[in-house]
Formats: sequence, C-alpha cells, structure tokens
Amino acid sequence: MRVMMLMLVMMSRFNGAWVSIGPDGGNIQALAIDPQGSATLYAIPYESPDLPNPRVFTSSDGGTTWSLVGRLACSAATSVEVDPHERAILYSFVRGSQWLWRSTNSGATWSAAALPGTGALPESDPLAPGRVYVAGYYRAGNRRAALFISTDYGLTWSVSTPDAASGTADACAADPVNSGTVYLGCTSGRVYRSTDAGGTWSLRNSGLPPEASIQALSVNSGNPSIVLAATAWGSYRSTDAGTNWAPVASLLLPLRIEFSPAIPSVAFAVGYTDSAQFSVSSDFGASWSVPPPGIRLDITSCLVADPESGDVAYVTSRSGVYKTLSRGASWQTAHGGMRIARIATIAVSPENGERVYVECAENGVFRSSDGGGSWVRCGDFLSCGQICGIGVATVAHTDILYALEGKG
Repeated sequence: MRVMMLMLVMMSRFNGAWVSIGPDGGNIQALAIDPQGSATLYAIPYESPDLPNPRVFTSSDGGTTWSLVGRLACSAATSVEVDPHERAILYSFVRGSQWLWRSTNSGATWSAAALPGTGALPESDPLAPGRVYVAGYYRAGNRRAALFISTDYGLTWSVSTPDAASGTADACAADPVNSGTVYLGCTSGRVYRSTDAGGTWSLRNSGLPPEASIQALSVNSGNPSIVLAATAWGSYRSTDAGTNWAPVASLLLPLRIEFSPAIPSVAFAVGYTDSAQFSVSSDFGASWSVPPPGIRLDITSCLVADPESGDVAYVTSRSGVYKTLSRGASWQTAHGGMRIARIATIAVSPENGERVYVECAENGVFRSSDGGGSWVRCGDFLSCGQICGIGVATVAHTDILYALEGKG
C-alpha cells in the first residue's frame, strides 16, 4: 500500500487544493527554544527519504500551534539551535556531517558552511556573540578529537585539538558563567576543559570509565563547578569543574541531559533502561527520579528546558512534541497543526463515513468520529505496532477493527 506523507486530505470545493486534516504529530528529531523568548520554538521532522528537504516549523505560543516557515536545504537534521544573541540566526546540523546549515531569517532559507572536519553537536556560547562550537573530529593520520570554533556566527571555522590521541568528540558545553570556558566530551572516557575558548586544554577525567564515550554535557548556571556528563556507561557528576567525577546511580544510561537555565538546582534527562524515559533532579543532578505517569519516548528523543521556568520542559518522539508544566508530573501535546506523520493505511466505518481510522507509521492508530475534524489515539493493541492494513466491520452500531501486522 502506498505510504502518504499527509495524514488525511480533503478536496477544497473552491480551488481544488488538498488540505491536511490531521491527525497532528509526527517524527520530530530536532527541537529548539529561543533563549530570548521561551514562547518561540523551532522543530524539524525526520522525512527522508520521502521528502529530500525536510520542513522547518515554528511556534510562537509555546508549542500550542505550529506553522511551516521554510525547508531545510539538506536531507535531514539531528539538531537545531537558536543563536542566543541574534534570534533570527538558526543553526541546524546532521550528526556525522561536515556541513553546518545556517539561517539568518528565522528558518525561512538556509545556507551551508563547511567545517574543518566531521561534527557531532553544535552549541552557541551564551557569553560571546558570534562564537559557536561544534564537537567532532578531523583526520591527521588518524581520527583526532576536535572542537570546531566560529567567531562570526558560523560563517567560517577554525579547529582546536586537545591532544594527539585518536578518537572523536561527541559533545561540548559552554560555561554559562565564565566566558571562554568550554568542555569537550570525547571517546575513551576523556573530558577536556579550556578556559580560553579552545586555545589550550586540560584533561579532566578522573573517575570516568576509560571505555565510556561522552554523549552529552551540561554546566550549571548557578554553580559552574557542577557539570553533568551522559555516557553509554551511565551518568557522572563533577562538583569541581570536571577535575573529579562520580557516578550518579539513580540515572542510568542517559541520552540527553540538561540543567534548567531558570532554576539551577533543577535538571532534566532522557535516559534509557528497558525503554526511554524522562527523569528529573531537584538537587543539582545528585539524585534523580522518574515522575509518573511518564511519557512514551525513544532513543532519538530531543530534550529542551524552558529558559524562563524551571517547571517547563519539552521532549520529542516519533509521535510529536510534548510539554510538561510540572517537571514531568504530567504532559500535554505540543504539536498542534504539525501534520507530518506518515500514513500506512486508512479505513472508514461501513455504517458511518464520519468514523475514520488511520495507522500513523511508528505512532499507532488514530480514530476520528467527525470525518477528520478531531482525532484520538487508540490503545496499542498489537505487539509490534506496525500495522499495514485495517478492516472495519460494524456490529450493533459498534465498529470492530481487524488489523494486519508488519507487511501483512
């Protein structure tokens, strides 16, 4: 069955154009919040290979409603960021690429800037206008972990390498209090710290397992001596600017980790045990809990903390954007009007054409009772969740659904 990019469409009686009627949501893999105005967000879905240039969406009301602002000039994005000094400048990146994509008009159009090597994750310096960092590596006989540095908002780049050791860098974090201080997280359990914007480096990895790859770093804005590190071997915390590290037993296998800019004692994480889950800390990352009822996440989920409220955070999943106003105690959808999910199959009740059922790929079955005006996600009634066909029979005015799993 042919897979459609738009969920459901209906023909306009006036000009014959197709208009999406939902359901909202879809696979979001890049999310950013404007540091100068927390109501403004940007999101980029995963749409390859169906669309060669993924759409860029923006929201001006904290995720309640979204609108299309432009298209990315490359095939995919794993991150998007709003410059903290020039809010019209956006950066987007694909992990493992040698190109950083820039927009100077809030995502409407994009252009590419070449990096000196292969990058993993970009981050703007909150204290130095124009300075942008990208963790990665370049080849000098072997792979050498590096920090790529721009001082002109991503137009041109230089490279700084901590030492000649082989490996890669997968994470970097700028100190939000001390200008020019930046951390670089690398393979083989190595974290480096520079106090002169990458001019010189010191190795700070005491207590980190030598097998660990540093996947994410976050520096506390209230006490910059406190640093969190996410690794494939678990989470680690330093209280002396990275000189010594200790494991955080209550936060296992974190994928994303971030201190709240609004309340320094609060931190959020997306971690993984049997499944991806949201965790929260209220004591500067020393201990963590998983607040009920939880939320359905995956290993590609993004995490963004609100810069103005320590209670608010956003996460993404294959089903859309979700927002908590209570540090994860409860969640609400935050992808209104973002109709990007891929439809695997569609079925209509034989008794009432207003009752419609669709399978959103990787996101389950949705039901509408008003011809697509509103949608409700059904329960996960099949083990794999990959449904390629739906049949509907009506008995005593009740729809009975039949589904084919996988490829039928």
